[in-house]
Amino acid sequence: MNNNTGKRIILIADDDDDARAMLTFIFEEENWEVKQAKNGKEALEKVIQEQPDLLILDNRMPELAGSQVYQQLQVEGIKLPVVFATAYSDLEELAAELGISFFISKPYDIPELLKTVESAYESSVAENE
Repeated sequence: MNNNTGKRIILIADDDDDARAMLTFIFEEENWEVKQAKNGKEALEKVIQEQPDLLILDNRMPELAGSQVYQQLQVEGIKLPVVFATAYSDLEELAAELGISFFISKPYDIPELLKTVESAYESSVAENE
C-alpha cells in the first residue's frame, strides 16, 4: 500500500478501452485504487511511478507486449505480483516460459479473475513477510 488512502493499488495494463473500463469498475467495487495503462511502454512507466501492489498485464499491446514488460521489470529488479492475461491459447505455455505463476484467459471469468488476483496478492504478501 503505497498511498495515503489505505487502499491497495492495482495497475491494469490493457490496450482495450472497454476491458480497462470494466476492470476498473470491478476493482473499485473491491476497494482497490485503480491505475490504468493502455500500452506496454505506459505500463512500465506507471509501475515505476505508481508502485502498484499488483499488475494485471495483457500480453498483446502496442509498443511493448506484456511479456516484454514483464521481462523488463525482472531486469530492473522490480518485484510485484503480476496476473498475466491474454485471449490467445498459448497463455499457459507463455506464462510458464516467463515464470509467471498467475494468469487468466480472456474474456474474463470475473469470479476466477478476483480469485486469481487475491491469490497473487496474498502470495506476494507472504513472500515479503
